[in-house]
Amino acid sequence: MSLVYIGIGSNVDREKNIRSCIRCLHEKYSVISLSPLYETSSMGFDGPNFYNLVCCFETSQDVVVLKTELSVIEKNHGRSMNETKFSSRTLDIDILYYDDLIYEDDNLKLPRKEIIQYDFVLQPLVDIAPEFIHPQIKKTNKEIMDEFNIEKNIIKEIPINLDE
Repeated sequence: MSLVYIGIGSNVDREKNIRSCIRCLHEKYSVISLSPLYETSSMGFDGPNFYNLVCCFETSQDVVVLKTELSVIEKNHGRSMNETKFSSRTLDIDILYYDDLIYEDDNLKLPRKEIIQYDFVLQPLVDIAPEFIHPQIKKTNKEIMDEFNIEKNIIKEIPINLDE
């Protein structure tokens, strides 16, 4: 089994789409851990704020199959794959870490570069896996948060129990 961390975000029907995504993940992967939910300003465009969190689970799927499964969940929530890079999203699911795999093809690069760039990716990782070691830079998530110049986009934590 491989340990996977994924980032989940939405700025269209945020709570509804994120709750539905989590239900889908529970059905496929049963035991999952969730970070707190954060409200984040939209980035690169003028749009509604996002809700973001990180989810962790184990899977026996290989990384390419997992990416395909997560894309199906996105599409089932109204995500169009022809969207502009910086635009509103019904649901955005990104694989952040897949064990300590370093991987790159045309559709996927691991670990996800946003981990060392944005607080809305890194803070939820620190919340649920502070000691997980980034396989390329050999620092824990907590060390990255403390040592790197991370762009601040989080507005506040949203006190919603998503695991109900």
